[in-house]
Amino acid sequence: MENALEKLGRFSEMVMQEAYRKKKERIRQAMQEKKEIISSSEIQYLQKAYEKIQEALRKFERKHNEEISKAIVESKEALFNRREEIISSVFANVRKRIEEFAGSSGYPDRMEKELENALRQAGEGKIIVTASAKDMELFSGIRTKLGEDFDLQESDEDIIGGFLVMNRDKGLVWDHSYLSRLNNERASFLERIPLSIE
Repeated sequence: MENALEKLGRFSEMVMQEAYRKKKERIRQAMQEKKEIISSSEIQYLQKAYEKIQEALRKFERKHNEEISKAIVESKEALFNRREEIISSVFANVRKRIEEFAGSSGYPDRMEKELENALRQAGEGKIIVTASAKDMELFSGIRTKLGEDFDLQESDEDIIGGFLVMNRDKGLVWDHSYLSRLNNERASFLERIPLSIE
């Protein structure tokens, strides 16, 4: 009986050891599963956090780029406006000087020479000379002095000084007005001195 009790004790001990081992294994597996679940959850949370950070960075960069682009456009606009102000100021001063010349004592002689050359260029045909209202008397006197036969007409716009010659028969016009010269110089200046900002 003692042998049976011993065997039963050993069997019980073996069963208890096996149960303890299985319990330990199950606890280890549970701990492993817990770690994996926690690790998987951490990865998911980290992934979500990473995606949110990336989205926030993209929004920030987009907003930053938009602000930079807006600032560049505003700077270019300000620069173009300032350039236009300077050019307008320069050409306003030039116009003032031209107007002063058109009222000077050297102006009639110059107009006489220019008109004489322009009439030669225009050639034969019905000639019309257009001048500003203030110059009508001057050109009438030049016509008499040169002994030329042309019609004299007042300009609809302020041409500052100078004149236009039209050969009606040929359908040609020669613009010797100071307004035209000033506008051509301004256009030429803008071509020669372009404003390019990259």
